[in-house]
Amino acid sequence: MLDIPEGAVIPLKSATVRIDGAPLAYELQNSADIAANWSRATADNPALFNGPFFMAEEASVAGGDFRARYHRTRFATMMHWKGNASVEKPWHIFGVGVIVSSDNRLIAGRMAPSTSAAGRIYFPAGSFDEDDVVGDHIDIDGNMMREVEEETGIDLSRAASRDNAIYLVTVNRSIALFRRHFFDLTAATILDRIRAHIASENDPELDDIVAISGAGAMREATPPTFRAFADWHFDRS
Repeated sequence: MLDIPEGAVIPLKSATVRIDGAPLAYELQNSADIAANWSRATADNPALFNGPFFMAEEASVAGGDFRARYHRTRFATMMHWKGNASVEKPWHIFGVGVIVSSDNRLIAGRMAPSTSAAGRIYFPAGSFDEDDVVGDHIDIDGNMMREVEEETGIDLSRAASRDNAIYLVTVNRSIALFRRHFFDLTAATILDRIRAHIASENDPELDDIVAISGAGAMREATPPTFRAFADWHFDRS
């Protein structure tokens, strides 16, 4: 059971997300509504792609160990999930590799118009997909590295150091797993490199990049899990 306060930053000793081959119950129970919602969403944004997706029916933290069980579904299920205010819905779990500059700025991107989160401000990250599956579990750090490099061109393995712990934040059935990566580069240098990467792409996921400099700087355009982690970081800096 995930019996922890929403919006709190929880250090973990370990995090394991395993794959269950059974269908996602939420998708079976809401199949007609999922299909109808997807039709409306793609009418508004034809660039949306109904690719493979994962959601969890079980998640728990005990003794600092996070465990979850993932089921395969499609992105259309996630789009329906976003509009469902019920607490009786599965968990969306994702990893976030946070870039921290040498002058203590957190690097965040603005999502491009072609994405389902157009205009939103995020730390570069993405939901787990089939590329992140290793055996019967999700490679959380591998996902962080892949997503950050795809969106920004920055290789997290070149950071000078990183957090030993993964930090968990949950809000509204979302679970974000954060790990900070500390670079020996100023924010200005990192922003220049990422903007050059964005300019080189035919269809970038980001259309701009920003440096977050203090608690409260991430506002309503940013999901609450990201805001909570940013404020926690600066409150301890």
